[in-house]
Amino acid sequence: MLKQKLLQLAVAILMLPAIVVAQNTTSTVSGTVKTNTGEPLIGATIIATHEPTGTQYKVQSRSGGFFNISNMNPGGPYNVQVTFVNFQQGKRSDIYLGLGETYKISFTLDTKAEDLGEVTVQTSSKKRTDFSSKGGSETFITKEKMENLPTVGRNLQDYLRFVPQAKIASADGNLAGVSFGGQNNRYNSFYVDGAANNDQFGLAGSGTNGGQTGSSPISIDAIDQIQVILSPYDASIGNFTGAGINATTKSGTNKFQASLYTFYRNQDLTGKTPTGDKSAATKLADFSSKTYGFRIGGPIVKNKAFFFINIDMVRDERPQPWTGTYAGNTSLTSTTFTDLLNKIASYGYNPGGYVNNVEEVKSDRLSAKIDWNLNTQHKLTLSYRYSKADRFNVPTTSNTSINFYNGGYLMPNKTHSGSAELRSIFKKGQTNKLLLTFTRVVDDRNPIGKAFPRVTVTDGSGRFVFGTENFSTANLLEQTNFALLDYYKFTKGKHNLTIGTDNEYTKARNVFIRDNFGNYTFASVSDFLNNAHPQRFSRSFSLLDNTTGDATKAAAKFSFVRLAGFINDEISLSDNLTLNAGLRLDYTRFLQSPTKDEYFNDVAVPKISQYYDLQGARSGKISSPKVSISPRIGFTYKIPDENIVIRGGAGLFAGRIPLVWPGGVFNNTGKSIGGVALNSVAATTAANLFFNP
Repeated sequence: MLKQKLLQLAVAILMLPAIVVAQNTTSTVSGTVKTNTGEPLIGATIIATHEPTGTQYKVQSRSGGFFNISNMNPGGPYNVQVTFVNFQQGKRSDIYLGLGETYKISFTLDTKAEDLGEVTVQTSSKKRTDFSSKGGSETFITKEKMENLPTVGRNLQDYLRFVPQAKIASADGNLAGVSFGGQNNRYNSFYVDGAANNDQFGLAGSGTNGGQTGSSPISIDAIDQIQVILSPYDASIGNFTGAGINATTKSGTNKFQASLYTFYRNQDLTGKTPTGDKSAATKLADFSSKTYGFRIGGPIVKNKAFFFINIDMVRDERPQPWTGTYAGNTSLTSTTFTDLLNKIASYGYNPGGYVNNVEEVKSDRLSAKIDWNLNTQHKLTLSYRYSKADRFNVPTTSNTSINFYNGGYLMPNKTHSGSAELRSIFKKGQTNKLLLTFTRVVDDRNPIGKAFPRVTVTDGSGRFVFGTENFSTANLLEQTNFALLDYYKFTKGKHNLTIGTDNEYTKARNVFIRDNFGNYTFASVSDFLNNAHPQRFSRSFSLLDNTTGDATKAAAKFSFVRLAGFINDEISLSDNLTLNAGLRLDYTRFLQSPTKDEYFNDVAVPKISQYYDLQGARSGKISSPKVSISPRIGFTYKIPDENIVIRGGAGLFAGRIPLVWPGGVFNNTGKSIGGVALNSVAATTAANLFFNP
């Protein structure tokens, strides 16, 4: 019976017309209105005004004197006014809201007396302890903190260091990955204005779109606030088991503001290598890091519509000079080395240089936003983000390996992301938020230079490596994500209820065929020069067509939908004690099945099963996730006199998995990609192998 009732509840929630994504883009103000004798005032009018834009939010207090103003823009300053017939006006000013914060304030109104006017109370940001009332571990990186926190790389990772549970991985020239609470960074979700901007496929070490290029998906100058959630007891928030990182972009105000900026850094502005031994520390090799940009914002119509635009460019160069001594048998000044270069050129291929291979990162980013107060009830926000980044990832020569420039690869990324959000306030404090987002990501990894086999020529204790980087011969990743967000909030007495669903559709296309141009290893320079048989040869290829490179049909193509429904109740038991309880249901379904290998199922499985239990795994099958039921409960208790807030709770959480795992199920079926690997090849000459692999 319990299972049947839960299923009925899930169907009822999923059938709601509202569709929601559980990421935060707004803030809330809640509290009580009472008389000076402690009696609640029902029907008092509360108006919150965002002073930079003149935007107003208006509600009335309900039973018990409670009020909630949802769907407010983060930031400030705000002033809040409370009026009631025959009572003095109450006012609080200089209020700043953190992203996702529920800011709690209480008003005590005196009866009117002649010539007293209004009573104004200034709130002090230094004494603020009124953060989210929903409990759980979360950190607010407000606009003020972002302006004051130090940053060198001007990337998201520099600001996430502020989160106590965060651990920043070593970068090695790339953007660092961030682990929260010991979880792999691929279990995080990163949203900008509600749109997914984390690398859902799971290839980038940073966990963000475009991370493989070493570039951030958005300029720090475009971000207004950041919220990091680890264990939200609010059931409306989900789809991660690491951390949920929500960022909102800046908005225009009634005042025109513009800024031109540039940042420059090189080896002279950087400390020495951190060896732990001061006497052994050395100056960094020459490099340059340049950022140019501008931002502008202001009113389109005063108090009505506003715009904000940020554009910047990043140009980084990191030379990798080699001044060592080569340990191989062949002298780099000998005729043998010249013969090696001439032999490579005879195939019509230029391997590039090897002494100083310069690594470059070029990034162009745009962020644009329009805020429109349609009327006192409805507010519309449209935002768009674009980034284009190219990284020339080139090999470095060492004492034991001569690596040529064209043996590297170009890692280009293009990301388009957009958000449309409609926030509405209805009668009796009822609110609704509708958010539609899309994200389109293309990583088209390509070799530098002309297409050519990968070749390694062993040279005693050294080696020569040239030709197309073997993992870049056929390598393309396209991802598209659509999400619709809408949740409805309403109040009943002490209860502030939220109900909605959280749905998204994602499709991916991944081409990955390594060694698609062939991979050769020769035992000596002499063997290579004299067309001797290679020591090893390998090549992978498409079984579905005769195409080499990204245009092949042998791509993993799949899509899935994620559906979720939730109901959450925030109960204001008193001015200082808030209880949060909720239930969330998540369901994921893959819409395609991998190609089936009948030979494996019919012949191989019976033999393998004699020694190893496959537990029902078969070719052509994809995982079938079950409905995840996530109950949650949390509390927040304030001790104002001690400036202390106590939070706690318990709950279950379910989140996304990196798509590279199911992508492997579609890629490695044995029906789309084949290959050959040979040792001591004796069937043909090296020249024939190059042109007839």
